[in-house]
Amino acid sequence: MPYRRLPTTDKARIRALNAALAKVIKNEHKLAFSNHSVEELQNVKNTFENHLRQYELDTRLQSENIKEYKEAFDRAKMYVSHFIQVLQFASERGEINGGIKCYGNLASFEGKVPPLNTEEDIIEWGKIMVEGEQKRKQNGGSAIYNPSIALVKFKVEELHDASVFQQTLKRNTLRSFDKMQKLRKITNDFISKLWTEIEESLEVESPKVKRQLAQEYGIVYVFRRNEKKKLSAEEMQTDLLFEFA
Repeated sequence: MPYRRLPTTDKARIRALNAALAKVIKNEHKLAFSNHSVEELQNVKNTFENHLRQYELDTRLQSENIKEYKEAFDRAKMYVSHFIQVLQFASERGEINGGIKCYGNLASFEGKVPPLNTEEDIIEWGKIMVEGEQKRKQNGGSAIYNPSIALVKFKVEELHDASVFQQTLKRNTLRSFDKMQKLRKITNDFISKLWTEIEESLEVESPKVKRQLAQEYGIVYVFRRNEKKKLSAEEMQTDLLFEFA
């Protein structure tokens, strides 16, 4: 005998719910499920679709913001790197009074730019550069331009703000995902219960006719490979097999 296959995707779940609801909308004389199941069907469908829309929205917003975050990351990295390079060149030319001792352990990198591979690296070194430049200027040093420390600070703050926003969007998406995972199980449990009620309500002698009537309510039947081989060509044409992928 063929077996029922519950939906495995959100689109398939909505199709299954809509198929059952369509029988209600047609206002047929006798439904294969109770009025209580009709109310539950409408509630399950509305809840599932509403949360699915929210999950899709949260996912889209997070995906769209990744580009802005990446741009803020690249800008901040470039400005911090360029400032460090200008500072080191000026120090080599003897234009920085007292060398670069105000800038943390920058001297230990021997003229090279420290690793700026992560957001934490960029923000940390940006902070070191801002504080170091302020100290140096307070001691009578001339300001470095191209880029200025004010612009470096602004770009690092942009990265921080973009990161906070991206983390908020990520939390929203994870929260929506967890909610959808629970709703998928709840929805499949309801569909399974509804399909059982439909099958038990269809009192016909022929299993094939019963199966075809059940399929009108959205129930999905799948034939095993050996069962398909036993079916004649004519039976394959008349058996309504729906694939809810």
